Amino acid sequence: MIRNLIIPIAALVLVAAPMYAQERTATRQRTPEDAATRAQRRTEHMRTTLQLTEDQVARVQAINLKHAEAVEAARAADKAQRDLERQELKASYDTDLKAVLTPEQYERLLEQRRKQTEKREERPAPERPAHQE
Repeated sequence: MIRNLIIPIAALVLVAAPMYAQERTATRQRTPEDAATRAQRRTEHMRTTLQLTEDQVARVQAINLKHAEAVEAARAADKAQRDLERQELKASYDTDLKAVLTPEQYERLLEQRRKQTEKREERPAPERPAHQE
């Protein structure tokens, strides 16, 4: 009796697991949305779940748009700040190395960096899933 139940259950698990993995992969491949689209999507969701009146929908849309634009601006500012800090760190690192290495060694280091950059530019960038809020 137990044997008759174990085999079909095991077969069901083996068939269902790959199907679930395929569904998750498809949901991760989203295109990034702009602020207006995100605000509209949020507003529609709130309209249906909270049963908003038309007056509330207009006001919530304005609030959502304002918030989405602020978040987008903050992301851009954070990226700019990170890039600036990264450049400062690289300059400091290069100054420290230059004090230790001979001019020939430093030139070889710069040449290695140039080659690595060319190599990185030749290969295609990996596809990453879009960041979800």
